[in-house]
Amino acid sequence: MASRLLQDLNATIAATNDKLVWARLMCRKASLFARQGQEQEAEQLITAVRSEFGNALEAEVAAWLMLTEGILSFYRGAPDQGIGRFKRAYAVAAAMGECPARPTCAAWLALCLLNARRFEEMGAMVKESLLLAPDSDHQARARASLVLADAFHFGGRFDLARPWYEAARLNATREGDESMISALLHNVAAFRAGNLKLADVLGAQHGDEARRASMEATSAAAYDYSIGTSSLAQFIPHVTAQLLIVDKKYQEALACLSGIDLSGLSSRTHAVHHVDVATCALNLGDRPLLDRTIPSAIKALENSMDKDDIVYVSCRLATIYEALGEQHLAADAYARASREVVAFRSAQANLVAILLRLIDELPTSIGSGRK
Repeated sequence: MASRLLQDLNATIAATNDKLVWARLMCRKASLFARQGQEQEAEQLITAVRSEFGNALEAEVAAWLMLTEGILSFYRGAPDQGIGRFKRAYAVAAAMGECPARPTCAAWLALCLLNARRFEEMGAMVKESLLLAPDSDHQARARASLVLADAFHFGGRFDLARPWYEAARLNATREGDESMISALLHNVAAFRAGNLKLADVLGAQHGDEARRASMEATSAAAYDYSIGTSSLAQFIPHVTAQLLIVDKKYQEALACLSGIDLSGLSSRTHAVHHVDVATCALNLGDRPLLDRTIPSAIKALENSMDKDDIVYVSCRLATIYEALGEQHLAADAYARASREVVAFRSAQANLVAILLRLIDELPTSIGSGRK
């Protein structure tokens, strides 16, 4: 059954005689299909809009088209191409001044900047999106709120993330955007699992976090099944395996990891994937698999830019080296983890400070996230 958002888009597209409104809605429908994993349908709608306007493409339509193409690239696993389209869409929308596409362009650009760990720029884009988006612009407000929630969660402050997750949920619910709810559920599970796996290798107490993260991952998968979306399906086994390793259920974790197609995951996750396989192999006594996987983890780690993943992979490698009697390699891995964890905690503190300043600069009527 089609979502309420899709039903509303179809009805309005059929009823309008305004060419600009039609293009705007067609792009929104295409972006919805892209976020649901329906790439072919999204491409067909994009082509239809481009064909309708030909060489007489209006600036606002160009902004919506490039934004939609960016979303399609993002969900295809081509983030570099996606951010290029987002930047161009934002530039066109910003040059127009009051352009309806601008708040949503800023929100998607903020997501890319968060993923690139460019926190100051991310904060500026989130702020712009929330300030410019009218109350009725639920897609911009939901996306910007989700980025803000994810940023707080990445900073280790779920207490500050929670009200912004709620703001994202409320905006998505108001227009029936089930794919946004799906993204929210996935992100909550992924960030909790990320914080949990790091706490585990650092020997920190994590109480009931593993059970909560497992429930969240299960809920995300169940929700996706119920609404028929597949765009985020490849992330569930990745998160589930991490949680199983924390619980020392290595056979089950390896089964999850073995079913993952790495081509469907960002390259930034590969080092974690390989070291998780190696950890399972070590604990299951599979020396051939261990010997095959360690070089892959080391090679992927060379290209890793995320300090939290560097800490995690280095700690796992140190444990493996210790078990193999390679004490000098273990000492080097632990030393790197110690250096990187200091840098990571500093980055987290800086991120949270940026976000708190941002919130202080927003009108109290926007969102519900306050200190």
